[in-house]
Amino acid sequence: MLKKIFFLVSLILLISPLVTDSVFGQQNLSGYDLSRVKSSDISDSQLKQYIEKAEQQGVSINDAFNMARARGLSPSVANELMQRVEQVRKAQTPVGPQVELLRSVSPMLTARDSAVVDSVEIEVEEGPQIFGSSLFKEGYTSFEPYMNIPTPVNYVLGAGDEIVIDIWGAASNFYQLQVSPEGSITIENVGPVYVHGLTIEEASSRIIGKLKQLYGGLKPGAPDQSTFARVTLGRVRSIQVTIIGEVVRPGTYTVPSLATVFNVLYNAGGPNDIGSYRQIEVLRNNTIVSTFDLYDLLLNGDQSANIRLNDQDVIRVATVKSRVETRGQVRRPALYELNKVETLADLVEYSGGFTDSAYTRQVRIIRNTEKEKMLVSVSRDNYNEFQLLNGDIVEADKLLDRFVNRVTIEGAVWRPADYELTEGLTLSQLISLAEGLRPDAFRSRGIINRLSPDYDYVVESFDVEKVVKGEYDIKLEPEDHVIIKSIHEVREERTVYIQGEVLMPGTYQFRDGMTLEDLILTANGFKMSASEARIEVNRRVFGEAAPSKRGSSMAEVFVFGVDRKLAISDEAKAFRVEAFDKVYVRQRPDYQMQQSVVVEGEVLYPGEYVLSDRKERISDIIKRVGGLTEEAYVAGATLIRKTKEIERAETEIQLSIGELFQVKKKNEITIGIDLEKILARPGSHHDIYLSPGDVLRIPGALQTVKVSGGVLRETEIRYDEGKNLKYYVRSSGGFAQNARRNRAYVVYANGAVDSKSRFLLFGINPKVEPGSEIVIPLKPEQEPMTRGERISILSAIVSMSAVVITAISRF
Repeated sequence: MLKKIFFLVSLILLISPLVTDSVFGQQNLSGYDLSRVKSSDISDSQLKQYIEKAEQQGVSINDAFNMARARGLSPSVANELMQRVEQVRKAQTPVGPQVELLRSVSPMLTARDSAVVDSVEIEVEEGPQIFGSSLFKEGYTSFEPYMNIPTPVNYVLGAGDEIVIDIWGAASNFYQLQVSPEGSITIENVGPVYVHGLTIEEASSRIIGKLKQLYGGLKPGAPDQSTFARVTLGRVRSIQVTIIGEVVRPGTYTVPSLATVFNVLYNAGGPNDIGSYRQIEVLRNNTIVSTFDLYDLLLNGDQSANIRLNDQDVIRVATVKSRVETRGQVRRPALYELNKVETLADLVEYSGGFTDSAYTRQVRIIRNTEKEKMLVSVSRDNYNEFQLLNGDIVEADKLLDRFVNRVTIEGAVWRPADYELTEGLTLSQLISLAEGLRPDAFRSRGIINRLSPDYDYVVESFDVEKVVKGEYDIKLEPEDHVIIKSIHEVREERTVYIQGEVLMPGTYQFRDGMTLEDLILTANGFKMSASEARIEVNRRVFGEAAPSKRGSSMAEVFVFGVDRKLAISDEAKAFRVEAFDKVYVRQRPDYQMQQSVVVEGEVLYPGEYVLSDRKERISDIIKRVGGLTEEAYVAGATLIRKTKEIERAETEIQLSIGELFQVKKKNEITIGIDLEKILARPGSHHDIYLSPGDVLRIPGALQTVKVSGGVLRETEIRYDEGKNLKYYVRSSGGFAQNARRNRAYVVYANGAVDSKSRFLLFGINPKVEPGSEIVIPLKPEQEPMTRGERISILSAIVSMSAVVITAISRF
């Protein structure tokens, strides 16, 4: 049986022709009975496989379960399976302000539906939205009636409904009976009981009346009743409902018999862009039995017209007749549908009312005429009577950003802020409202920025001290802006500067009474390198105001000393610094931090060595490293020095024999040294002094020669003693077409450079040694002449030839 169930569900999910040939596929599944299927019969992994296959085939899960219910699948089981389907699927992000509204759509929403509502994502589209359209956006679950509810007393029975009869007391029994296509149920030992067309309450009375024949103690309402019976609705039947008109997905739907108008409308995707939200009609037996207005549900929660459907009911969504738009300062700007009797006041209410910052005295309406647009202004008194037309756009403006009774005070008062301009308010009263002046207030002058009649600002000044003392006062006007400066704002910022051998050099705020000792302590004191002999203070010269008294002094200089414990002398302690002073704490002349050089390569003890003397030479450091190893290649020794010189521009120059260095990269040069001469004659001019950061490199034996530049192939060639430059160039494929052959030069392993030279009429190539690099410069690339340039040159030649010929002929 289980295999048969899985096979059926697979058919429903996988075989798309069953869906395309018949919306519900009932005739194709007539051989299967799903009434006894349980949710526990299907594992989560199997359910996940069915979902994936259904999505691949384009079959919706709702259609698949509708087909299963049509073949007897219990609605409660279907709901459980749908709940598990939603759990298997990825939950969507919970957003949207209309979640509570969705929960109130129907009292028969399942618990699964309420949970999924929390995970609904409301899509935000560009442009004005149709009010209510967000309810029907893709991504919502299907809203299906909840079956675990008390049986509605007015529910009308029909073929396919399941009736449950429970008997207890002196006798007990239990019946689960399905209403036959003929409209009756068959009770054992009683016979058929016709219930078609009866409400559940009427059917209960008829069935209990029949059961009295079997159970003598079944006497409803009698004092000697000993047997009791209850008739309830079990599984409900499926019905077919057709939805037509302006909906997203019109068609025929199979739904449970407890479904309402909104349930089917939701499954159909809701009204389309031109569908009405106010005129949704339910036709039964070709008669309109209800007109559903979605606004009643959306705005008031009124579901009186959201009736339960019957089999073969038709839902018709009319075309929208009149739709207007709200913009600007309303709480819910959107497109709204209005009927003939609704006014502008109703539209404002539908839009959630005006925002807190809206200008409500009047609104502006953009209206379409037969030829063009027009503007209509509607005052607040006419909102209740003004009738809107299709296509109207209602715009609510924002309040002006200004005050009718505001004055402002800022600056050196205790409570700078905006204040209410009361009748007769004066400047002194405003200062009192601001809790008075601060001690640092500049009392000589304040200003009032006042708005003139032509809406420009004018300035009115006042004496702050006199106003506070009550010697005179000023009456304030709307939008007056009172400014009282601080004395710190009306003078140049006062700072002092300390630099040199202190722990935190920099610029500091000047304070009255600050001494030199205070400033040094503010900079966290001396460094160990500070000189005990010199602290220098440089003071700004303010000079004379009159040009005729202009002097030549640029600064005053004061010099103080400290003892060896770096304590300030009494003279320095008493010295008071002034604003803008610059203080320099000099370094001890003989103070030196350890500085080192690095020796790399073929020496006995390579590594970093601290210089012990300013005049330490290369030969001295060679002794400290223990000398050279047997593998050292003395001719290739180089010295790399870091320098602060600006990198020289690269130029093509003729390098002479004996050129000592060439620029390798910015701030670093390679010095060509002759280590063999240095070791033979220590202290000679070849034995140069070392500088901090120098790197002395002594390579091992080198066996190759590198050829680069204007050759056919740049390469490294094994050194062959006695071979000249031409040999190595030929070994690299020969000169390239753009090679500058006469400019070839050799860079030796120690960094020295030798170039090609001439003696009389003979060219002399530089000697090649192991580790050398032969560089063949390239000719600069020249862009070929354009056709126009060639014509111009040819024309000039022809013209010049004509002139020459003419001159010769005349001569």
